Amino acid sequence: MLLLASEVSAQATPAPSNDAPARFALIIGVNRSVDADAAPLRYADDDAAKYQELFRGLGARTYLVARLDANTERLHGQAAAEAREPTRAEFGRVVDELAADVRFAQKRRLKTIVYVVYSGHGNVDRGRAYLALEDARLFGSDVDSLVLNRVSATEFHVIVDACYSNLLASARGPGGRRRELHGFTAGSGIRPRKNVGLLFSTSSAKESHEWQGVESGVFSHEVRSGLYGAADADGDGLVTYAEIAAFVERANAAIPGERFRPDVYAHPPVTEATLVDLHEASRRRIDISGAENAHYTLEDARGVQVAEFHNGPDQPVSLVTPAQSTPLYLRRLDDDVEFDIPMTFGAVRLADLSPTRPSVAQRGAAAQSFGQIFTLAFGPKWVHHLSADEPAVDDDTGQATRSVLGWTIAGVGVAGLALGTAATISAEHARASLAPGASGADAAAINRTLETRRWQAAVGVGMGAATVVAGAAILLWPVSRSLNVVVEPSGLDVGGTF
Repeated sequence: MLLLASEVSAQATPAPSNDAPARFALIIGVNRSVDADAAPLRYADDDAAKYQELFRGLGARTYLVARLDANTERLHGQAAAEAREPTRAEFGRVVDELAADVRFAQKRRLKTIVYVVYSGHGNVDRGRAYLALEDARLFGSDVDSLVLNRVSATEFHVIVDACYSNLLASARGPGGRRRELHGFTAGSGIRPRKNVGLLFSTSSAKESHEWQGVESGVFSHEVRSGLYGAADADGDGLVTYAEIAAFVERANAAIPGERFRPDVYAHPPVTEATLVDLHEASRRRIDISGAENAHYTLEDARGVQVAEFHNGPDQPVSLVTPAQSTPLYLRRLDDDVEFDIPMTFGAVRLADLSPTRPSVAQRGAAAQSFGQIFTLAFGPKWVHHLSADEPAVDDDTGQATRSVLGWTIAGVGVAGLALGTAATISAEHARASLAPGASGADAAAINRTLETRRWQAAVGVGMGAATVVAGAAILLWPVSRSLNVVVEPSGLDVGGTF
């Protein structure tokens, strides 16, 4: 999913007033790429519809460019009524409407914030990254010319959930590992602008991180969860780039397989570190205290999962609820109970609600991996660890991995010791079986058996003891993980392979 951020154009506009800003969200979802060999996505249209609900709930005027499938149309009726085809011509017309609306707001001296959201395919052509519409490719220069140069907003923010999307801003190292990012790379992507913020996700290969369990792209699901308020670590009603980057990183930290862990790149505008302001929308919210810390999911009566989070004991959460008329259900996964959220305009305290039993969740291979997201608690320290001098250390995941590996190796060593002991006992039994009047041939056979058993005992005991020592060393050896963080005058760049 891509959220594009742009800067003020060269046109002169009135100075913004101190009134509340005017917000706009251009949201694009593309399941089927212009590239015929690209496998269709399943949930880019769902992500687009869910982003529309999020930003509309945050007070933004939304523009939806997506071709919804039949199931998405049934679940998101308003999105189905408003969606425009994801083609180059229709995209251009929608951008014209957005530009006109922004100009109208600026005539009233309002600060204008533009979010442009893309969910779909990313690829590379001769070293240049692009995002796909159904009939065209959008390179970084196209994003500049079609959106950023035509819309004269005060502030823009870009989020991209697509393969190779970070190449729109920077170079990528071999094998999927990222080089340190020092701002934008000139000529290879979106032109650097002081009022442009970028939040990108991309896999190390051309593999889309979608999961049927949430009917969404995994990164998009995590970002929306954070923007509903779960990433607001300091509780000030603002979700910053540092907070959303830490929230997404923490959500994925427990996933064991590298192929399921996306890279993330966060670069705030020079002029503003905040990604979303939740103050106005937070009048409609669910309050969960730090004492009620657990792994939660929020879904509506349609079965659409709205948000997911896991707050730590030091992390109260004020979760903004969608502006809709359908009932909401907050599920606590730790003990598998569910809370019915009253349909009211105002704050709802979880402590005032009574739990019930929900239905059983789905299973499957993907669930075993993606089911690990949000299993680790998030709190303020995971934002504070994002500094150049203090890399984030994942104590929970490191300890879990170390324990599994250490006990496994130690278990193999114990098995070796047991086999060596068994061989020693077998040798003694063989020696005791030799009768006093046995023939020379029988004695020779028993001696060969004794020699073999003693050799097996020596090898088993020796290797078993060494393996036990190795396992113990792993259990006692400190484990740490690092997150690439670059602090520059132009902002905070966060990167790493999770």
